[in-house]
Amino acid sequence: MLRTFQNRESRTPQEIIELLKAKEIWAKPIGLYRIVAQSGITDEIWRGYLGRLVSSIQVQAEGVKISVNKYDVDWLSLVQRLTFGAYGLILDVKLPKPTSPYWRPHVTRDLGFAPADRNNKRFFHYLELDPHLDSAAWDERSIPTRISVDLRRDFAYSFVKRHYSRGGTNSGGGTISIGPTNLWAEGIRDHLGILGDTITQFTRLLSEKPDADESVFHEFLERNPIMLDAYGDIKSKPRFVYPPGESPVGKEYVEPDFIVCYPNNSYKLIELESPSKNLGTERGEPRADVTQAAFQIAEWKTYILKHYDRIREEFPGISLDHRTMIVISRATEKSVGPGRGVQEYLELVKNQLKVDEVFTYDDLAMRATSAYARLSALSQS
Repeated sequence: MLRTFQNRESRTPQEIIELLKAKEIWAKPIGLYRIVAQSGITDEIWRGYLGRLVSSIQVQAEGVKISVNKYDVDWLSLVQRLTFGAYGLILDVKLPKPTSPYWRPHVTRDLGFAPADRNNKRFFHYLELDPHLDSAAWDERSIPTRISVDLRRDFAYSFVKRHYSRGGTNSGGGTISIGPTNLWAEGIRDHLGILGDTITQFTRLLSEKPDADESVFHEFLERNPIMLDAYGDIKSKPRFVYPPGESPVGKEYVEPDFIVCYPNNSYKLIELESPSKNLGTERGEPRADVTQAAFQIAEWKTYILKHYDRIREEFPGISLDHRTMIVISRATEKSVGPGRGVQEYLELVKNQLKVDEVFTYDDLAMRATSAYARLSALSQS
């Protein structure tokens, strides 16, 4: 249980308290929580001092720098100092022990820790705590099995998190694993039903309202973003505003239907068109609706290139790494013309219009169905 005390004597500087009170956020749920130890906060824990550095190794792998440091301190003390006493001293998060099963570490995501005086702080996008130092835990022969366990766990986490954020935006909260659990399968069974229902609703919508306006499908996908992407956070209709007089076609702003934001600061920009719009003419050229969608994507890309400074805070790194996607039409012969294969025609359109992906609405349903099948298999493992 989280123990928070507002009346207990605190080492929070008085000026910080007065500032919070002046902003009318003192003692309110703002994402910062005060937790109190009964005793045992040493100066090393308070300062977050990790101990004497014994050795350090740096490795560069595919653009990622990995640093491995060894400290002269026991494992539990290291955990306490990493979190300023929050783990292993104040909160009982059921940390694993050397006698615990292999490959079930304690995982913390997107949380920060700081002592009351704010003189030190640490933020963790991903913190994995594992006490196993014996050679059996790190035998190279176990690498394939451990990779499989880790991937299943992270896939399940991403899937479950997506459904806790069904409104189309990230919940924004951190997570802490508590105690020994089946980490990679946890939560999948509870949420498979939701995914199955979503696929059913989507296919029914396509069947019952094939000529509905694009906005109908936009609203559905905004409520059910897993139909677009299982891993990223979805932002609906972000507005890119031009500096006065700088739009090449006189617009005040451009507006992607969706932007998928991935944890590594890469992005996918998505343009939706109605499923009732066909892709090709009788002669085989892309119809105006397709070329218009590609033109809108070109506007977004040009904006990002020339005005990245205006969106850098909301979309850091988007100028360096972004892909594009059009969703349009149905996977039928009528949409592409008689005698043509749908997927072959989509590949042709993609190459001509310089768009990374072109999907039909049936493709979205098929991708989600495939994901459902894979997740069902995982839940039975």
